Amino acid sequence: MKKSELIKKLTVTGAMIAMASTMVACGGNYTTATSDAKYALNEAPATAGAAYDYYDDYEYATEAEYYYDEEGSYSVGNMSTPITETQANASVAQNRKLIKTVDMTIETVSFDETIANLRNQINSVGGYIESEYSYNGSLYNNSNQSKYATITVRVPDTALEGFVNNVSGIGNVTQKTTSTRDVTLSYVDTESKKEMYKAEQESLLALLEKAETIEDITYLTQRLTEVRYNIESMESSLRVYDDLVDYATVNFNINEVKVLTPTVIEEKTPGQELKEGFATSVKDVLVDTRDFFIRLIINLPYIIRGLICLAIPVVIILIVVLIIVKVAKKKAKKDQAYLEKVKKDKEKLATVAEKVEAEEKKEEAKAEDKKEEVKTEENK
Repeated sequence: MKKSELIKKLTVTGAMIAMASTMVACGGNYTTATSDAKYALNEAPATAGAAYDYYDDYEYATEAEYYYDEEGSYSVGNMSTPITETQANASVAQNRKLIKTVDMTIETVSFDETIANLRNQINSVGGYIESEYSYNGSLYNNSNQSKYATITVRVPDTALEGFVNNVSGIGNVTQKTTSTRDVTLSYVDTESKKEMYKAEQESLLALLEKAETIEDITYLTQRLTEVRYNIESMESSLRVYDDLVDYATVNFNINEVKVLTPTVIEEKTPGQELKEGFATSVKDVLVDTRDFFIRLIINLPYIIRGLICLAIPVVIILIVVLIIVKVAKKKAKKDQAYLEKVKKDKEKLATVAEKVEAEEKKEEAKAEDKKEEVKTEENK
């Protein structure tokens, strides 16, 4: 058997399988029934051409689901009891694949008790926690952040409504959002593709038994591997869909607060609003003042440590400044003593110069006296 012939066979088989899968997709999500009609080689339609010659004596079974006949009614396989289009649509509605998600924000004044009650409610309906993140506060966080938790819960779809109603009583629900996603078409399409690949797998197995050359065996084995991988992929997708449909998802945001938010707003007169608003403001101021002093006392060791850390460099700077001032004063004193010494030396030199000048004047006076005496003697 040549490869080109094998490809032709696979092409014809694939075309007929595709027709069957189209009927599956149009029929909805129903249980597959195998028809008793088998097409042998000599019974093949004339429009199929010579391509049927390559099947030799191989016969294959066509798989059929609900199909629409010429009389306007739905039939399944070789069943003799037809169903109407309304009945078919009702069957689809009953088998719809709906993924439900609920988001809830809850306030509580007792965080730990609320979390414990939530766990009890989850266990009572047979659910489980898919993911959880909680913050229980920190001694090193000065923002005074309250406790909070983000929890994702999976509960059976049949118990969702009762679970949500019961959980609403464990705290103050400030926000709730419910969403439903219909994945029926995607589910049916995936299931149809899986059945198509299964039919192709059976055809490939039958051809593999008749393959004679290594080339044909290799080609069929490679294609069979791809088909099996696609079947497993479709089955995995269907399992994911079934899990999401059977178990609804509930997302919780739980916050610890000091005062619960009123869920019902009462109509008040301006006087009542003024009175309650002023009382609330005074209460907030008192609470903030109390919290300030509490945090001040709690953080007093850190404040003292900070002051000490700040004082150390200040003291060092003061010491350095004092040393510089002392050195400067000492130098100034030295310079002053030197200047005084220079001044005294100048005064001494001035005194000596005066004495020398006086002596010189005396000598000059003596010389003048001698000259006068000489002149007097000469005159005589």
